[in-house]
Amino acid sequence: MVRAGFESADEFRRLTYIAALMRCFPGRNRAGNGDLKPPPKAVANCSHWLDAELRILKPKMLILVGQLAIARFLGPGRLEDRVGRKFGDPPVMVPLPHPSGQSRWLNDPANRQRLTAALALIGQFRLTLAPASISRSNSDGGPDKPHRARRVTQG
Repeated sequence: MVRAGFESADEFRRLTYIAALMRCFPGRNRAGNGDLKPPPKAVANCSHWLDAELRILKPKMLILVGQLAIARFLGPGRLEDRVGRKFGDPPVMVPLPHPSGQSRWLNDPANRQRLTAALALIGQFRLTLAPASISRSNSDGGPDKPHRARRVTQG
């Protein structure tokens, strides 16, 4: 997330709350080289946990990582039509492709440009939440601690 304007991975983790769609492991796929895609019924069964977290936290931004998370909040659609754009207000939702090594989506230069645009959107929003000078001075968690962005990932 350094490409999105965060000073480091530590700063990203300090300013974000990471939540998953699934609370249970769906198992390995038959080839043994990845996880099973959770069935819609399992995602629906876990949805009340995530919904409760979001009601409590009231995030200003959701970074939707992967098709499962994107579909959960935006409905079905192509990554090409979503990555690089923002949706909602509030919370603002910024879709990202899943970082799995199995995905070949980023092999297309146009998709890499979409990812760059999405990271720029996150970077712009990050500055409204925690300008660099404020985030450095509030590592002690004082009263001026910046609002936290939220990231939702597929499980």
